[in-house]
Amino acid sequence: MKHIRIICFVAILASMSSCGAIRQTTTTRTARTFEIETDIQQMPTVADLVVDTVYVRKDTTWTNITFKSHVSKATMRDVLLGSMLEENNADVIVQPREHTETDLHHPFKQTIRMEIFGYPARYRNFRTATEEDLRILNGIDPQPVNYNTIYIGAGFQQPVIHAPEAKAITPAPKARKPKKPPFVRKPFYTTLEVGYNYLSDISDHPMYDGGHGFMVNNTYLWRAKNPHIYQGTGFGLNATFGYYYGNEKASEWYCPLYYQARFYFAERKCIPFFDFRLGAFLGGASWHNKYGDHTCFMGGLYYAAFLGMEFGKHVNIAFGTDEFFGGNTRDSAPIFSPSATVKLGINF
Repeated sequence: MKHIRIICFVAILASMSSCGAIRQTTTTRTARTFEIETDIQQMPTVADLVVDTVYVRKDTTWTNITFKSHVSKATMRDVLLGSMLEENNADVIVQPREHTETDLHHPFKQTIRMEIFGYPARYRNFRTATEEDLRILNGIDPQPVNYNTIYIGAGFQQPVIHAPEAKAITPAPKARKPKKPPFVRKPFYTTLEVGYNYLSDISDHPMYDGGHGFMVNNTYLWRAKNPHIYQGTGFGLNATFGYYYGNEKASEWYCPLYYQARFYFAERKCIPFFDFRLGAFLGGASWHNKYGDHTCFMGGLYYAAFLGMEFGKHVNIAFGTDEFFGGNTRDSAPIFSPSATVKLGINF
C-alpha cells in the first residue's frame, strides 16, 4: 500500500514540473519585391466644331488724346472679339477679318474706328478619338462625314480637318472702301526761305523814315512726339535799305540765331501752319550825310511769329513779323524794330 502512494506522489511532482516550462516558437519569412514600370499612352480628345453660316460683325470708335488717354488697337481688338463671343454664345470666331480707319486730322487727338467680321463657332461632342478620328488626324481620308473634327489632344501629327459637304454660306458684308492714308511729312527736313520785308525805325533816329529790303534764313526742323509739331534751330539775314529826310541814305542788316517751333493744323498736303521763333541777333547800321559816313553796331533779343500755308512737301508761303529789340553802339537809346515780312519757303 505504501508503494502505491509513493508512485502517485512522484507522478504528481512530474506533472507539476512540466507545467512550469514555457515554450516559444518564432517564424520568419523573406520576400522579394520590384517596381513594374509602365508607359501609359493617353488617347487624344477630339470635338466637333459647329460653325455658323451667318457672318457677324462688331465695330467701335474711340479717341486717343495726346498726353491724356491712349487705347491700343490690340486692346480694342480683344474687347471686340470678346463681345462677339459673348453675344453669339460662341467658343471661337472663325476666319476673323479686321478693318481699321484712323483720322489724324486734328493736331492733338486721333479718332480710330475698328470693325471685325467672322463666323461664330462652338465645340460639340467631346469624346475619345475613334479609329475614324485618328485616320482624319493623320491625314488619311475616311468616308465622308457630316461634321468637322477638331484635334485638341497631344502626341500626334498636326491635325487635318475634314471638311463637310459644301453648303451655302451667307456672304460677308462688303467692307467699306478704306480712306486714303493720311499725308505724313518727313521726320526731318531743312527749309530755306527768302522774302521781302519792310522794317520800321531800326536805329531810333528821329529823322528816320523806315525802309524796305530782303531777308533770307535757313532752318533745320525735326518732328516732335506729336506728328503735328516740328521744332529746330536756324539762322538768317535781314537787310533793309531806307532814307533819311534830306537825301541822307542809310542801310541796316541783322543776323538772327533762333529756336523755332512749327505747328501744323493737320496732316494734309495743303495745310496752314504757325511758326514761332525766339533767339538773339547781331547787326549794324550805316548812313551818309554831309558830315561823312557813319556806322554803329547793334544786338539784342529776336522773336518772330508767322502764319503760313504749305503746299505738299516742298513749298510754303508765310506772312508775319520779325521783332528786334536791343541796343546800339551809337547812343544809349534802345532800339525796337518790328518788321513786316512776306516769304517763300522751299523744303529739302
